[in-house]
Amino acid sequence: MLATLDEPETPANTVTSAPITDTANSGLAKDSTLPFLTQGSGVFTLPAYELPVFADTTKHRILLIGDSESGGLRYPLNDYCLANGHKLVLSLEWYSATVFNFGRSDTVDKIIARFKPTYIFLVFGLNELYARDLKARKIAANQLAKKLRNIPYAWIGPANWDEDYGINRVFKSSADSGTYFLTKNLTLTRAGDGRHPDVQGYRVWMDSVANWLQTSAKYKMAMKPPRKRGRPFRSSIITLNAAKYRGY
Repeated sequence: MLATLDEPETPANTVTSAPITDTANSGLAKDSTLPFLTQGSGVFTLPAYELPVFADTTKHRILLIGDSESGGLRYPLNDYCLANGHKLVLSLEWYSATVFNFGRSDTVDKIIARFKPTYIFLVFGLNELYARDLKARKIAANQLAKKLRNIPYAWIGPANWDEDYGINRVFKSSADSGTYFLTKNLTLTRAGDGRHPDVQGYRVWMDSVANWLQTSAKYKMAMKPPRKRGRPFRSSIITLNAAKYRGY
């Protein structure tokens, strides 16, 4: 099963400010810090809010959304945010999730409404390298793209450990021109599972993304290399498990 390819990675210095305790009924925690994910029924409508107007590309409110890859990438991203005046407002790490979870559910809509980001990072696809139902995933990818509305974003492709059957092509075709970063061509050192990058691999990955954001991305932003690495991570973290909570 594809879901088994994406196992949780918990770096030693992880600080989880929104712990998840799954319930038998919903598979999603009724934790007091997450009522906005469990309240309401029917179709969730994302309330309107105005993006701040910046004189430059600094001081963004950054939201990181992804599968377990995002759990490793958030630490070097945190270093870049602190070095460039940005605030990483939340890291949503959805273990074993695919584009179906992100596109079909209203979880992303509710997260955006709650944390009001001015820039979104999407990082997922590790579970979908061998996916062949590309038409269905294209529909879900389009649904996810619509959720982003007019918010600047970077859609970062999975860190392929093997050749995919077209999922990168699907994601790129759903993203706006100039917003998709193709990770698969990078040479990244790997962790013991052979699939996720290791600490150094995540740093190399983030360095490449940062350079792209300053030079070629549609929505450019200040991402100068940090002088210090491995700085304390104090942003909020929400972790979900698609095996217990798929979101739709």
